Amino acid sequence: MDDRELTASEARWPNLCYALSMPHGAAAGLAALIETLVRTHRASAPPPRGLPYLGREHASGTGFHLLDALAARGIFRKYEVVLELDAGLGGTSRWLALRLGCEVVGTTTDPSEAAGGNELTRRAGLAAQVRFVPAVPSALPFRSGHFTHVWIVESIARMPDAQAALAEAWRALRRGGTLAVQDLVSAGPSPPELRGWHVVGIDERIAQLRRAGIVEIETRDRTDDAPERSAQVVAARARFLARLRADPRHVPIAAERQALMAALASGTLRVFQILGRKP
Repeated sequence: MDDRELTASEARWPNLCYALSMPHGAAAGLAALIETLVRTHRASAPPPRGLPYLGREHASGTGFHLLDALAARGIFRKYEVVLELDAGLGGTSRWLALRLGCEVVGTTTDPSEAAGGNELTRRAGLAAQVRFVPAVPSALPFRSGHFTHVWIVESIARMPDAQAALAEAWRALRRGGTLAVQDLVSAGPSPPELRGWHVVGIDERIAQLRRAGIVEIETRDRTDDAPERSAQVVAARARFLARLRADPRHVPIAAERQALMAALASGTLRVFQILGRKP
């Protein structure tokens, strides 16, 4: 990626990421576990295209095939630059680079998570296309209009101020650029209680996008199509969840994943995709 395109504020972040490139902390420990398990798996079978870590980075268990529909609006080429907000360990960002060939910058508020994502990306051979920086969604260290797309995949409900994050997404997006959101929304008047999550209904989320200035909004309920289709990925995630439950350091992560999957299975959470444009 060309650092000449970065602001002075943004340019300071990669130095921090590289300094943290040896994983440490809870999130980086999770990344190391993912890498270890995948290394063992590769000895018997190659991972699916676009999923070098078999989707273990993804918390809810929804299928990565949903992302094909999320990418339906907008052009993805080598010169396209996507911003993924609250990207976690980067499963979606790497999928974008591998499947669509674009460059991706992912953010996370946890420096150790950014470091873990960068390490997984380096090991997957994608460091030239994908990188992660520590950044608060409501105060992004990027110049206005830098990105051709902004993606927010099942993470906006974790943000303390979703409206401020959407305003920043609008600022970072260039004119005519696409905002793509995959959201876990409440299916009724009483949203499920998930620690650290602020789940809202689809109507409220759409209203937030409109207040942020997004136009030509399209929505689609993908709940019925949400479960992962690949038996290989399903089995890998089940083994990973078992490993998380067996390690006291990772029990909270396992509990969150189980709670999300239970809410989706019970119907108290639904999966919606929302596409819009910056005029």
